Amino acid sequence: MELRDKIIEHTGNLMIQFGIRTVTMDDISKDLGISKKTIYQYFKDKKDLVNSIVREHIDEDINHFRRAMSEGENSIHALIIVSQCLRDSLKDIKANIMHELHRFYPDAWMMFEDFKVNVMKESLISVIRRGQQEGHFRPEINAELMASLRIEQVQIFMMNKDLLPRDQISLGEVQYQLFDHFIHGLFTLEGYQLFNQYNINNNQNEKLTQKN
Repeated sequence: MELRDKIIEHTGNLMIQFGIRTVTMDDISKDLGISKKTIYQYFKDKKDLVNSIVREHIDEDINHFRRAMSEGENSIHALIIVSQCLRDSLKDIKANIMHELHRFYPDAWMMFEDFKVNVMKESLISVIRRGQQEGHFRPEINAELMASLRIEQVQIFMMNKDLLPRDQISLGEVQYQLFDHFIHGLFTLEGYQLFNQYNINNNQNEKLTQKN
């Protein structure tokens, strides 16, 4: 791994753990065992480093979404994969990090907003329209509206930790419930039956994996 990539990866992990503003260039230097002068050879300042971390994260997620779109056997399978990409993309991002990006790092925040609209949302729109063509999703549904709703649901509960008591219900459970409600509002009877078949197959595969 090149030193620049190592700095990005290591600093990203530190910021996920402690927050963006808490982690200083001195902390990064000490933790990596390199001088600040070395870090500044690759990054103009902390803002440039944060932007690079966000860009790296987004580029990886773009590849995941593209692969998901190409691997979907049908609209139901594609929806399952894309929704997993959506959850994976945001699972390690804490509310305080989102707030810090929004307030103090506008360039990084705009990268995220662009990714949200042009990758996350467009992927869901494509899957929903495919599902309507295949007869798996209800034809009267507005694909763009439903995709926007799903994306904003995820972000709202990520950025507003006081909406629900987190000591009683985890963010993972919240997102699972929202996803379950969202997808069942899309299905035709045929789509519902196909989705259940995927669930049955996944459960069987998990049991086989556990036995082995």
